[in-house]
Amino acid sequence: MIEALHKILSNRFQEVYVDGKEHRFEERETISLAFHGQFYRFEQFKEVIKEDMTDHFITVVPDTEKDKSELSLTHHYNSAIKNDGFQLRINENREIEVETGSLRGFRYAIEALTLLVQKKDHDIVCPIAEINHTPSFSIRGVIEGFYGVPWTNEDRVDLLRFLGKNQMNTYMYAPKDDELQRKRWREKYPEEKLDEFKTLLAIAEEEKIDFYYMISPGNDIDYTKPSEVEVLTDKLQQLIDLGVRHFGLLMDDIDYQLKGNAKIRFASAASAHGFLIKQVDDFLKTALEDYTLVVCPTEYDNAHGSVYLKELTEKVSPNIPFFWTGPSTLARRITTQDIERMADVYKRPMIIWDNVPVNDFEKDYERIFLSPYENRSKQLADPRFQVEGVVSNPMAQWELSKLTVHNMGKFLWDVGSFDTYLSWIETVKALVGEEYTEALLTFAQFNPNRHSRETYTAFYLNKLQSQDHDFVDKQLARLKEAVEVLKELPHEGFQKQVAPWFERVDKDIALWKKIKSGDQSKIKEEVKKLQDHPYRIGIDLPAKYIEMHHLLEQE
Repeated sequence: MIEALHKILSNRFQEVYVDGKEHRFEERETISLAFHGQFYRFEQFKEVIKEDMTDHFITVVPDTEKDKSELSLTHHYNSAIKNDGFQLRINENREIEVETGSLRGFRYAIEALTLLVQKKDHDIVCPIAEINHTPSFSIRGVIEGFYGVPWTNEDRVDLLRFLGKNQMNTYMYAPKDDELQRKRWREKYPEEKLDEFKTLLAIAEEEKIDFYYMISPGNDIDYTKPSEVEVLTDKLQQLIDLGVRHFGLLMDDIDYQLKGNAKIRFASAASAHGFLIKQVDDFLKTALEDYTLVVCPTEYDNAHGSVYLKELTEKVSPNIPFFWTGPSTLARRITTQDIERMADVYKRPMIIWDNVPVNDFEKDYERIFLSPYENRSKQLADPRFQVEGVVSNPMAQWELSKLTVHNMGKFLWDVGSFDTYLSWIETVKALVGEEYTEALLTFAQFNPNRHSRETYTAFYLNKLQSQDHDFVDKQLARLKEAVEVLKELPHEGFQKQVAPWFERVDKDIALWKKIKSGDQSKIKEEVKKLQDHPYRIGIDLPAKYIEMHHLLEQE
C-alpha cells in the first residue's frame, strides 16, 4: 500500500507522507464527505469545485451532516502559500484539513485527495497522509502567438480543458493572423467573435484559467495622436465589457524606427513605446479596479542589454512584466547565465514566451515538432530572477502540440523533480496510454524540434555516409511499424492532424526503394513527386542520403 501510494504521488507532489495507517470503509460503494469552508464566508463546496466526485467514491454533503459522514473536510485560507500551492492533511480522527492561498490551489488539493482515496476489493480506503506542494512558477500555460491560420474555437475550448486538467493556469490570446488583433487592430470585433470570447471566458472561469487578451498596434499606430490611443482603449473596453481583466500590449515584430511626428516628439522608440504603455496602463486603472498588463518589447530575444531595453525599463512601471523569449527567438537553450544576465537588464518581473513547439519559422510548417521540454535551466524558478512563469507558443496543430505543452507543464509544476527523459515517457503515456507509448516515442524520435536539438546526429550521418543500406532499411521499418500502430489510436483529432505525416512516411519508403535500385531517372522522378507534398519527416533519411551522395547531380 505504502509503495503503491508513493509511486502514484511522489512524482506529482513535493512532499508526501504516508506510514501505512488508513481508514477503511468495508463493503462500501461510496463514502460521504462533509465540507466546511473557511476560505471565505459562506463558502460551499459546489461553488469552488465543479467536478462530481462520485467517480472517486466520494459524495460531498453539507457540514450540517458531519455527524453522519465518514469524513469531514475543512478548507482554510493561508496567505503564506504561493503559486496555487496547497497543504493537505488527513488525520486519525477522519478529518481532512486543506490550506491554500487560492481557490485554484484548493482544486489541486482535491485532485490529490482523489488520488489518495482508493477502492480495494469491496472496501474504500483513505490513508492517513500529508501532501504539501507549491508549483515552481505562478504563471503556467500557453500563448497562441504563432503566424498562420489561428486555432478554431473548438481547439481553444479543448486547450482550456487541457490546461485545467494538467495544473496550468494561463491562456493568452494573441494569434498573429487574427487581423483584428494585429493588422486591423482599430476595428471592433463583430458580435459572433464576441460570442466566441464569451464562451472561452466562461470555460476559463470554470477551469480557473486566467484569460489574457493581447493586442498588437505597433505596426502603424501614431503615438502622437490622442485619438489613436482612444481607438486602442475603446477596443480594449470591448473586451473589458465581456469580463476580460488580463491584457497584453505586444510591440514585437515591428519596424520601430520612428517617423514623421513621432520622430519629432520622441527621442527614441523606447520613449514612444513607454508613452503608449503608460496610456494603456492609466486607462486600465480607470476602467478596472483589478487588472493585469504585460508587455512584449520590440527587443524580446536579447542575450544582452541594449539602449532600447535600458530606456524602456526606466520609463515603464517596474510592476509591469516584460516578455522574453530567451537569448534568441527560437532559443535552443536558456541557461542560468542567460537568465542572470537578462534579469539584471529587465529589473522587473519577467514572463518567458517560449517558442516551443511552434513551427511557423521559414518552412517549419512542413514539419511537426514532437520533442520534450528541454534545455531550460531549473534556476529559472529562482526568485532572484523574477521569472513569474513560462508560456508555450505551440504549433498550429494543437493536438500534436499537447506533447510538449504537457511536458512543459510538468517542468513548471515542480522544476526540482523534473527529469527530461523520465518525464517525457510519463507525458506520452498520459496522453496516449500504455498501448501506444512505444510507437509514439518512436514516431517522435523521427520528428524532433530542430530548434532545441540536433536533427541529424553524428551517428546518423556516419551511417548515411558509409552507405549502410541495412541501417536505413531497419530505421524506416521501425518508423513504418510505429505509424501502423498509431493509426489505431482512437483519437479523431490526433489522426486528422498527423495524417499528412503518416502519408509522408509511405512516400519516403517508396523513394528509398528507388534509391536502392540505383536508377537515377527513377530517383529524380520520385523526388519530383515529393515536391508537391508539403509535409516532411524531421529525420528524413532518404532525402539526407540523396543530399550527402549528390544523387540528383549525377547523370
